[in-house]
Amino acid sequence: MQASDLPEEVRRLIAENIDSVEQLEILLLLFHHPDRIWNAETVARELRISPISAGERLEDLTYDGFVSRADGSEAGFRYGPESAALDEAVRGLATAYPTRRVTVINLIFSKPVDKIRTFADAFRLRKKGDDNG
Repeated sequence: MQASDLPEEVRRLIAENIDSVEQLEILLLLFHHPDRIWNAETVARELRISPISAGERLEDLTYDGFVSRADGSEAGFRYGPESAALDEAVRGLATAYPTRRVTVINLIFSKPVDKIRTFADAFRLRKKGDDNG
């Protein structure tokens, strides 16, 4: 299967918002249990990942508008996309992932590393008068 087999909104969602399989798994976990309040510990236990990493991914998903804080709680999260379009894209992803797992994962790993390169360039030391980087 190829990435073109996925719906456009799913490809766009991955390209713009999903940076790791771990982040994807957390998003889908919360999507499948929208009435449950999650925290880094419960997500970590459910997915067998680090609580620190789970907390960072939950913050990322909150910032990107997929997850909301539960009842104003600092540590509680639940699935709550900020728009119907985001919800529709996540629904498409949740439908595609079980049957096209390899395609979805390949799409995540084939993303350009521009974000990483931009971040690294911000810390690159330059010589005086070096305008080329």
